[in-house]
Amino acid sequence: MGGSHSQSPRGREPAGDRPPTARESASGCKVKKYETQSLALDGCSQDEGAVIAQISDVSNRDGHATDEEKLASTSSGQKSSGAEVKGIEKETCQKMEKDGSAMTGLLLESSVEKAPVSVACGGESPLDGICLSESDKTAVLTLIREEIITKEIEANEWKKKYEETRQEVLEMRKIVAEYEKTIAQMIEDEQRTSMTSQKSFQQLTMEKEQALADLNSVERSLSDLFRRYENLKGVLEGFKKNEEALKKCAQDYLARVKQEEQRYQALKIHAEEKLDKANEEIAQVRTKAKAESAALHAGLRKEQMKVESLERALQQKNQEIEELTKICDELIAKLGKTD
Repeated sequence: MGGSHSQSPRGREPAGDRPPTARESASGCKVKKYETQSLALDGCSQDEGAVIAQISDVSNRDGHATDEEKLASTSSGQKSSGAEVKGIEKETCQKMEKDGSAMTGLLLESSVEKAPVSVACGGESPLDGICLSESDKTAVLTLIREEIITKEIEANEWKKKYEETRQEVLEMRKIVAEYEKTIAQMIEDEQRTSMTSQKSFQQLTMEKEQALADLNSVERSLSDLFRRYENLKGVLEGFKKNEEALKKCAQDYLARVKQEEQRYQALKIHAEEKLDKANEEIAQVRTKAKAESAALHAGLRKEQMKVESLERALQQKNQEIEELTKICDELIAKLGKTD
């Protein structure tokens, strides 16, 4: 919408800026006047076309909302939400229609009132007598552009409001769809619960019959158990007699165990004493061995020092011998030269 408004005045500017020919100078007033009027009317018609398109879009969406309200008429909450949506969209349509009519009126008034009358060029209509100079035309064009820009801003604001309301409507439709899904799910759940309850009732009746059969079998088994109980009573009395004899044997074994424990404690104490003595002897032997090893290490160190000193003395002697041999060689060489 903004692009169509901005292109209409710019496309006609070069025709007014180029130098006029002989024919155009004669009818220049009429041409310029019609250009300004066509600019204003083009902007108004384009704004009105956009407003009508938005109104038709909103009306189509209103039809959508009513269809969904008919589909969702099962619940009272859905009807109330659909009515609210319809009211919001109708308010936006009415505001946009008022804005479009006000915009067209303002553009026509600004194009007629702001242009000064300079020369009457003869005409077919009352506006044909208005002639505009270049500065007046530029002033009118700037006013028209400013008006178009303001109306475009207002149209964008209304478009934003419309988008917001449309988003709210879509959200409400989503909520209604979710509500329908939940109702359908609840109905399915209720049917499933009824089916499961019937199955559980049948299962319970089968379990009851099975329990009665089990009860009869249990009664028979109880009578068998009573007979076994009477038989086991005699066996239990024999076990009691055996238990008394085993208790006496256990007491005798406990007395023996106590005696063995006392002997074990005595042996343990004796062994600990022996171990302590052995540990002391081992410690003494270790200390003696350490002292002997220290003495041996000291003697070894002394011998090593002696060996090192002897090696040094030997090196010195070898050096002296080498020096003496060098001196002797030199002397022999000198004597050979003199001979």
